[in-house]
Amino acid sequence: ERAPASSEPAAPPVHAEPAALRSRIPVSIATAEILAARESHLRAEISGRVVGVYVESGDRIKDRQVLLRLDVLRTSSAVAAARAEVAQSRARFEQAKRELTRTEKLVKTGGLAEQDLDDARDELRLAAAALDASRANANLARRGLSEAVIRAPFSGTVVARDVEVGEFVAPGNALMTVADTSVLKARVLLDPREALDLEVGANAFAQVFARPDEVFSGRVVRVGDVIDPDTRRLPVEIELHDTQGRLRPGLVARFSVETGTVERTVMLPLRAVFERFGRQHVYVIEDGIAHRREVVLGPVREGHAEIRDGLLEGELVITKGVTRVVDGAPVRRVPVERANAPAMGGAEATEPSTPSSEGR
Repeated sequence: ERAPASSEPAAPPVHAEPAALRSRIPVSIATAEILAARESHLRAEISGRVVGVYVESGDRIKDRQVLLRLDVLRTSSAVAAARAEVAQSRARFEQAKRELTRTEKLVKTGGLAEQDLDDARDELRLAAAALDASRANANLARRGLSEAVIRAPFSGTVVARDVEVGEFVAPGNALMTVADTSVLKARVLLDPREALDLEVGANAFAQVFARPDEVFSGRVVRVGDVIDPDTRRLPVEIELHDTQGRLRPGLVARFSVETGTVERTVMLPLRAVFERFGRQHVYVIEDGIAHRREVVLGPVREGHAEIRDGLLEGELVITKGVTRVVDGAPVRRVPVERANAPAMGGAEATEPSTPSSEGR
């Protein structure tokens, strides 16, 4: 007679790996917008009609390059009037000086009273004050001529122009926006628990969502002294290295900032971790038996999770076939390519489990 088949299901095939120590540099991660090194919103300082616009949006510009001109006819007339006023004030001043000299001589000879000398001195002081005022008005008028010519405050790119030839502008009206894109930066907000001791010069790396296959390097150039009151995070300024011009202000990137020196920690493939009862777990094999073990995860990078607690180096952890394992039941180790094959000789494991959404 044929022996009765065993009622116990066969141990499911799984692939397991020893928990390994890996070298890593602690980092803090945040998402931020890439910014230009400098950006200036140019506005009119005098009123006038736009008579010339010499650049378009997107144009490269040099420092002090003429970008726009306003009508200077009224300003030129004001300058001429101010010069005439200066000439008149100077003539009155010279006349008051001569009158003071004449009065001093007459007072000495007794031809005039001492009161006349005081009056002459007062007239000279008034003439000097009027001359200073007219010179100040003339300087303001001449400044209006220079303010009618809008020049680039630095080399860079025209981001936007807000006026056309023929428009009338008043003081404070927007004219154009220019940006210096020779250097790109970002202001990131990091978790102070990870970055409170961050120092200027620390390495940083950016993965731009618009260029997912590229990583751009940079460095920390400024660390905030005050925690941001809205987010309770530490503001850090990063300067990016983009010698090939692959980035643009306005792009959004995920920044990884190195916050310490190299350290060694237990790492596992992320697919080995699963969620049960709202906590993270792994299966550890001991004497052929799988035991569910709660673990505390650190950062997840490049498909591996840092294990901060719950696992020791060298312990055998199931990394493939996790969903068919039952806590406390035997398992059969197989190569990784066979770990997804169905268990032979019985039903698959039925213990409910919810794999981590970032896992397998």
